[in-house]
Amino acid sequence: EADRMQGAAFDPREVEAERHVIVEERARDLDSPLGRLDQTHLAVAYLRHPYRNPILGWPDDLARIGVEDLRNFYQTHYRPDGAVLVVVGDVDPKAALDRVETHFGPLPRGQTERPSPLVDEPRQMGRRDFTLDDSESVARGLLGWHTVARRHRDGPVLHLLSDLLTCGRRSRLWDALVERQQLATWVETAQEDARWAGQFLLQVEAAPGVEPARLERAIAEVIGRIAEDGPTSEELTRSRHRLEAAWRWEQEDLSGLAAGLGQVALWDDWRAWQGEHRAALAVEADDIRRVASTYLSESSLTVGWSLPRPVRSMAVLLPAEVAPKAPRPVVAPPSPERPIALAVHAGGSKLADFRPQRSVLPNGLRLVSERRPGTGIVALELFVDAGLLREARPGLGYLTGRMLEEGTLTRPAGALAEAIEDIGGTLDVGATGASLRVRAEDLPLALELLADVALRPAIPGEALPWAKRRIAAELQSDRDDPAFRAELIFRGLVYGDYPSARDPRGSAREIARLTLDDVREHHRRHFTADNAFLVAVGDFEPRRLNALVKTHFQVWPGRGEPAPPLPRLVRSARPRVRRVAHPGAQVHIVLGHLGIPRSHPDFDALSVLDHILGSGPGFTDRLSRVLRDEMGLTYSVGGGITDSADVAPGLFRVYAGTTPDEADRAVAVIVDQVRAMHTGAFSDDEVDRSRRYLAGAWVFDFQTVEQRAERLLELERWGLGLDEPIQWPERIARVTPRQVRRAAKIHLDPSALIRVEYGSIRRRGRHADAECA
Repeated sequence: EADRMQGAAFDPREVEAERHVIVEERARDLDSPLGRLDQTHLAVAYLRHPYRNPILGWPDDLARIGVEDLRNFYQTHYRPDGAVLVVVGDVDPKAALDRVETHFGPLPRGQTERPSPLVDEPRQMGRRDFTLDDSESVARGLLGWHTVARRHRDGPVLHLLSDLLTCGRRSRLWDALVERQQLATWVETAQEDARWAGQFLLQVEAAPGVEPARLERAIAEVIGRIAEDGPTSEELTRSRHRLEAAWRWEQEDLSGLAAGLGQVALWDDWRAWQGEHRAALAVEADDIRRVASTYLSESSLTVGWSLPRPVRSMAVLLPAEVAPKAPRPVVAPPSPERPIALAVHAGGSKLADFRPQRSVLPNGLRLVSERRPGTGIVALELFVDAGLLREARPGLGYLTGRMLEEGTLTRPAGALAEAIEDIGGTLDVGATGASLRVRAEDLPLALELLADVALRPAIPGEALPWAKRRIAAELQSDRDDPAFRAELIFRGLVYGDYPSARDPRGSAREIARLTLDDVREHHRRHFTADNAFLVAVGDFEPRRLNALVKTHFQVWPGRGEPAPPLPRLVRSARPRVRRVAHPGAQVHIVLGHLGIPRSHPDFDALSVLDHILGSGPGFTDRLSRVLRDEMGLTYSVGGGITDSADVAPGLFRVYAGTTPDEADRAVAVIVDQVRAMHTGAFSDDEVDRSRRYLAGAWVFDFQTVEQRAERLLELERWGLGLDEPIQWPERIARVTPRQVRRAAKIHLDPSALIRVEYGSIRRRGRHADAECA
């Protein structure tokens, strides 16, 4: 970092390649209604303020920026007297400071005064509106009020107001718009305070058939009520508990802790971060009334809507032998020079404090636990094998998970949400069980609530129609994401009739056919003790945890028989190509074939291969280095075969998004790299670097209580030993180049690739209009 602060090079060739990458990144952002809505809102809300400009710049400016412009900006702003270095983690402070002094101490202060930005924004004196008729599926609204910049005394109050409005099912706006009036399928608020200005933003997705004006009236009514009456004492207590619990969780995330401290310390005393938290906990009802009436007024409001407009996509089936136009040969480029070595020893990192335990209740429920004293928090994961691969009808598992939110036999939906939110907890329920995050002192109630949800759900008939409508609206909303649609088509071609081919939520038509009896039967059949396990990680006394689990879960009956084996999958040897013409700034490319299950003995060798091909950090992998860094063809590119490996075989999959004119070149480069992997055309040095990275970097997945709970859930699902993370560094360090080449030869087949291209495929050619990119 010290070298980069002082001696960055601006090679004209790299500048041009990166310019193309930024063009692709901008195209990706503008390829979705959300991206267009957000950028337009900034441009309308701010008339002269620098915040109206997109981070990536306007196309004209991006085209004009030259090497000297970059060098001048770098020399003005990249300097030690304008930077903050934060070191967080298991380090010796004196040794760390000595290293900082050694590397950064010799750097000179900046020679010029850094200019302050010109902030000359006139006060908004009336409501501003705009409408974008470009969404295919749902009406989305973005409402923003001008508020305050960072460090203003009203900032913490506005953050708490946001929590009161949209955090949890009992929050004011969620309860009114989603739960009671059913006008919206989703709503969220946030106080976005930056250094020079701030906005209070509200994002909402309208339920099908609901007019924006009606939704705006309902929003105004809720805001007007809290501005006049303020929150109740119960609401304030709930929000304070939630903030206090969130603060505990934040302290565990080292990167988040470093970023939070650094952002505050750059412009203020680092202790101001803690001061803001204390200020938020001290907010009273009068403060909420004051900021709501002062800032959330019609005169400072900017409203934008993205409204549905039907667009037809056209699928084009091509013969498998049709190959993309090849660019200049790109086969196994040499490994680049690495002047900065990866400082990870072959033995890898240690995780001496990882000591999970496994036990089994008499009814067959497995308990996997790990004590993390001093954290003040507990993460609970209840997994039930009741998802996509077990459902009798498409979408049934997902709908059942949604209905588990609708109360229990002892607590109606509102009382259930209130019990969780009153203690600052968060509950996520889905097809395969539930996750619960709580403070350590709330563990007894948390286990009681978790057992109630899993064992005794009410599954009320009156909640079913709205649950089905919300899922159908979610499916519609995802139609606006071209990358998602390309991925779904790809999965269908790879998996065929296998359940993994479809969206876990089912289709709108399939959801409409599901009945209350279907949901109740699915729960009865699959939610049994011997078809489930519970993971608990955090600050608890093990004996007390075991006693609480027995108290609440020992009455859960088992079904007495193992789950049937999953059907066998065979990889197709036939290549296929599907191109779907759809308006947009990019072509989204997904390419690959069937992968492996997590239990496959070649998993370790293929993990090394993935880091060589498409999942390495930075630009160290082949796809990122060649397509993004050297050729500038794409901003988003990557892939591999191990990231989706599960109980059933996952996917070998590569994704890239690029402009229509460059789609053929991008495909050709990807195929060449897959072929290079298949033939073993990679160096032993690449294997060694990937192996060293994997042997050391894995420990970052075990930093927090939440991460450890998620990793233990995966280990138990996959049938791996609890000592798997401890064994991983030594095992991966023993992987040889020969093993990697053998695995690549077996598991990557460039002659049987399935390829999906989704986007403006008709606009290819020299006369294509690429201005939007």
